[in-house]
Amino acid sequence: MRYPRLRYHDKYGRLTACDALVMSFYMRHPNERIAPAVVRALELFRERIRPYELAWNDTGEGQAEPLDDSAWERIRKRMLKPGPDELASQMLWDDPRRFAGLHVDYRGLDVVPLPWPYRQDDVSVLYLRLPTEYLEERGSEHVHALALDLAKELPFNSGYVDFVLCASLGDSDEALELIRPRYPGVHLAWNGANMHMNTWVDGVHWMNFLGQPVLGKLGGLTGLREHLTLPGISLQEMSDDRVLITLGERPEVGDIEAGQSLPMHRALARLLEPHLYHWKPIFGGPASKGLLQWERRFLD
Repeated sequence: MRYPRLRYHDKYGRLTACDALVMSFYMRHPNERIAPAVVRALELFRERIRPYELAWNDTGEGQAEPLDDSAWERIRKRMLKPGPDELASQMLWDDPRRFAGLHVDYRGLDVVPLPWPYRQDDVSVLYLRLPTEYLEERGSEHVHALALDLAKELPFNSGYVDFVLCASLGDSDEALELIRPRYPGVHLAWNGANMHMNTWVDGVHWMNFLGQPVLGKLGGLTGLREHLTLPGISLQEMSDDRVLITLGERPEVGDIEAGQSLPMHRALARLLEPHLYHWKPIFGGPASKGLLQWERRFLD
């Protein structure tokens, strides 16, 4: 299956939004508690995506360096036991100059929460972005198996896997026009980790990972089975009281011109409505009318 190529360039000609395959996991735990699990997930990810390769890493000082074996060992040590002045964060790329490429963004919470009001909803996040070609070349079964294996390593509260439009925050309204008229199945995602998730659920997707507390509020696996009865919706129980909800065999863009109505997405959105994350600027203020309407596209 071929997916649409979505590109937005700003007024300076810079690419600031593009289509991609994203896997994102949200964990309301400090880095010191989950770092070994995140390191295992990253090592698994690096191995399984070959010949795609993460070739550069952020040094933590605003610079990129080649990701060789010695650099990876430094990353592992820094993630497992950050120094007193080090953040438990890490970015990796295939090419740091290329907006549309392979990208990993891990943000780990400190044990002591940051005191500022706009950081009160922070969580640890592992954000993994692959080019759309990866999904097309490997197929949805491979992507599903890879994402499930990654999720098994992580103590997530929620997470998702989907075909998305990644956008820089400042250009999200303009980029939205690439998908709003035609592709309601395409999630509008940040171009990196969104830490401000608390225990909300980041939209409705092809693969939806649910843990506590939302899963408990929905009645657990039994409650999901009672409400999600449409053919094509798959419920898979995972360890530690977690569930994977998969909508269909592959990510669907919901092409309006082809008459695709995405009934499975609408059913899950109705169930999750009280728990869905609402896009908002980092430093407060309201989201635009267009973004608020887009969030409700499966509900209105």
